[in-house]
Amino acid sequence: MPSHPTLTDIARARRFLNDHLTPTPMYRSAGFSETLGLDLHVKYENFQPIRSFKVRGGLYAMSLLDESQRERGVTTASTGNHGQGIAYGGGVLGVPVTVVVPHGTPKVKSDAIRRLGADLVVHGTTIADGFKRAREIAEDTGKVYIEDGEDFGLMAGAGTIGLEIVEDLPDVDAVVLPVGGGNLIAGVGTAIKATNPEVRLIGVQASNAPSVYRSWQEGRTVITATCDTFAGGLATTYPGGLAFDVLKDLVDEMHLVTEEEMKRAIPVVLEHTGFIAEGAAAAVFALCMREAAALRGQRVAILFSGGNLGMDGVREMVRYLPDEA
Repeated sequence: MPSHPTLTDIARARRFLNDHLTPTPMYRSAGFSETLGLDLHVKYENFQPIRSFKVRGGLYAMSLLDESQRERGVTTASTGNHGQGIAYGGGVLGVPVTVVVPHGTPKVKSDAIRRLGADLVVHGTTIADGFKRAREIAEDTGKVYIEDGEDFGLMAGAGTIGLEIVEDLPDVDAVVLPVGGGNLIAGVGTAIKATNPEVRLIGVQASNAPSVYRSWQEGRTVITATCDTFAGGLATTYPGGLAFDVLKDLVDEMHLVTEEEMKRAIPVVLEHTGFIAEGAAAAVFALCMREAAALRGQRVAILFSGGNLGMDGVREMVRYLPDEA
């Protein structure tokens, strides 16, 4: 098996996932398009059974395990949605799963991981702490360790989103994606660039968790001391090695958005789409709102990557509602 998924590998992943998941819709947002002066199309991965794109990679990665590995089970670390994806895949394919999450993980995500049948371990304060603990569990128990950003199956599964985008919108000019460890943009970028290399691939990170942004700028892996962002899907201190090997050559632009920009975007997203975005999903909308002039007149696809905000996040969002009705 090659280290990096190719377009052929991603197409193979899609054939498997089509037996288990329904392709998510992509609709043009008339409100955002008119307001921002561009042709904005939203790919709704919050329509997935776990309300996140992570189910694609979770399911496909689990399908690649051999019989012995399935019997031993899997352990992984997550800030929430990746853990749900692995837990969902384990439930579908009968694989025991242990997920390590850091303290402070939103209750909506921790509860969902448990409900999907995984054993939940709460450890440390960052995802890096979780990676370390999950590796220890794998060493102690013989479970297979899967790390987001370092796994062929996760990247190939995420890449299927790229195939759907270029089929639904073949004349797309730019695709904007949230970036945590980099697995999503690496997989989607592989599919899109192999299909149409002229499409601009734009990544968005939180300014409080800029490891991939800085790594991309410097062309080497940069580890940050902290990743203090409410956007759990963006909260990582370093890029996944496998993901970075791919994205460093594929990504055309990388931007940062602030906590304030993401939080202010959430009620705007609700107004124009009817859905509540979690922080990572809000990041791409926030960037388009800020950089609308640079994108003016272009056909842009963005990913509504997840909708697991939780009630605490909704209460915080209310603070950012505009005064006028």
